[in-house]
Amino acid sequence: MAGGAVADQETQAAVVRQERIGAVMVLVLTHPPVNALSQAVRQALADGLQAAEADAGVQAIVIRGEGRGFSAGADIAEFGRVSQTIGLGDLCRRIEACDKPVIAALHGTALGGGFEIALAAHYRIANAQAMLGLPEVNLGLLPGAGGTQRLPRLIGARAALRMMLTGMPIRAAEAAGLGLIDRVVEAGLTEAALAMAGEGLPPRRTGDAVQGMTDAAGNHAAVFAARAAQKGNCLPAPARIIDCVEAAMLLPVAQGLNAERAAFEDLVDTTQAAGLRYAFFTERRAVAPPPAVAALGVQTIATLGLWGADDASADLAAQALSSGLRVALADPDRAALVAALERIAGRQEQAVVAQRMTAEARDADWARLTSTLAADPLAGVDLVLLSGGHAAAPDVPEGVMQAVIGAAGPEGAAQVAITLADVAGGLAELAMAPGAPADVAARVLALARRLGWRTIFTGPGGPIELHLRLALAGAVADLEAQGVTQEAVAAALAAYGIGTGPLSFLPPMPSGGGMIVTSCLAALAAEGARMLQEGRARRPVDIDAVALLSGLLPRWEGGPMFQADRRGLLVLRADLRRRGAAVFAPAALIDQLIADGRDFGSLNGR
Repeated sequence: MAGGAVADQETQAAVVRQERIGAVMVLVLTHPPVNALSQAVRQALADGLQAAEADAGVQAIVIRGEGRGFSAGADIAEFGRVSQTIGLGDLCRRIEACDKPVIAALHGTALGGGFEIALAAHYRIANAQAMLGLPEVNLGLLPGAGGTQRLPRLIGARAALRMMLTGMPIRAAEAAGLGLIDRVVEAGLTEAALAMAGEGLPPRRTGDAVQGMTDAAGNHAAVFAARAAQKGNCLPAPARIIDCVEAAMLLPVAQGLNAERAAFEDLVDTTQAAGLRYAFFTERRAVAPPPAVAALGVQTIATLGLWGADDASADLAAQALSSGLRVALADPDRAALVAALERIAGRQEQAVVAQRMTAEARDADWARLTSTLAADPLAGVDLVLLSGGHAAAPDVPEGVMQAVIGAAGPEGAAQVAITLADVAGGLAELAMAPGAPADVAARVLALARRLGWRTIFTGPGGPIELHLRLALAGAVADLEAQGVTQEAVAAALAAYGIGTGPLSFLPPMPSGGGMIVTSCLAALAAEGARMLQEGRARRPVDIDAVALLSGLLPRWEGGPMFQADRRGLLVLRADLRRRGAAVFAPAALIDQLIADGRDFGSLNGR
């Protein structure tokens, strides 16, 4: 027992450091990379508060974060688990009830539970670059540690609802204007917080705040308007957020906090929240580069070569120029080269007319563009992309681009190791063949980041999104062959959210729509299993991430492989065997997983 207690103390000391500076106890969050409020962090904060309260020489407490931000909030991996230490809501109550003034010193990001800790503190000071917000709605949840009760008491229902329903953070200056921040400093945040702590300020509990409650009619009107605006939203979290804010207007703070906690626990158990949590982790894992690429560190790219002057190359050239890159566009066909240059010029003129670009910026972009009929000038650029389906690169499949360093033209295509696809929507799939040079992949990744693309590394054999969309089309064709009308299929897919992007205001599911959706999800899972079996996709999470980031499936559904595991592979296999079309042919991988007692999720570790 003693050894365990010592270990616990060491763990807590590692995540929250106690610094005694004169009459001020400073509790420093030291839990990189984002100071997530894990169980150990919460307990260490509670212990620090207790120590400060028990020390007669401590007159004030400052809570600050070390590293790049105050705190990005709760540890999402712990959602749904029974806490072995103090809960975040109880910790916030402890902070608010402290008999010595507590000051939260905010820098970087203070989001979710991190911002709720700041709201529970008696005073808040921030540097000018700080970003504050409650993004829980993006995970299908609501702020569950007092945010729905304390925020409207400070700034009123309208502003509080805007922050919680959009999930968008606000800057320190705006927060100060709303009354969330007491002081904003340009530099020296810690020193300013210590000075503030030495002013003899009394404890000031947010739960007792009344400045946001003075306009009762305006608050109730804001609640009514928000409820009307959310009508038809298939996600439950927004409506529950509105309910909690209304409770803050009507109930004592203790009862409001209890209502908030009950609503949070209800939302944690919803399928939408589970899907959104999975999407959060899936997208984060999928965009991480393979170890060999990550080991090269962040690369820089200043020049881009494009071999093959088609529409895709012209659009990519325009995007690269607008990001400040120098671009060399090459094609042995003069007419094709001229057409591509005219397309670039046309895009730039449209941007100038629409006032998205100044004439000076257009001229500067054009000055960084060179064109050539030969491949030789491309040898000196940082990265060359070959446009597929083009006479200049006959070995490259249509609809993709392949990358190489230091060579171009048909003879260079054999050296190509990376496939770059689906860049128009901001999603780039980087397909690495076995033995592909990591430096090429690292430069493609640098280009993608420069242009603002989300990148997912996949296996060779074509873009995941393309194969998923072909599978979906095959399922639709099978349904129509069975006599299901196009209108019925379109209505069912729209009601489920397939192909609608981020929209959550969906029409009701029509009669028989469930059967249509099940058929389409089965086809997507079957194609995903084939891609995994053949090595065209690395992991189920990559397939799911592509489906979500491309807008093929709504984020709260988690992706086709997640849905297959939720349904159960035994049920999926029986369904696939019952359907006759080739698009539903079950891969042997499904049989193997069933025999081993595993699911698709078990493959995500590789």
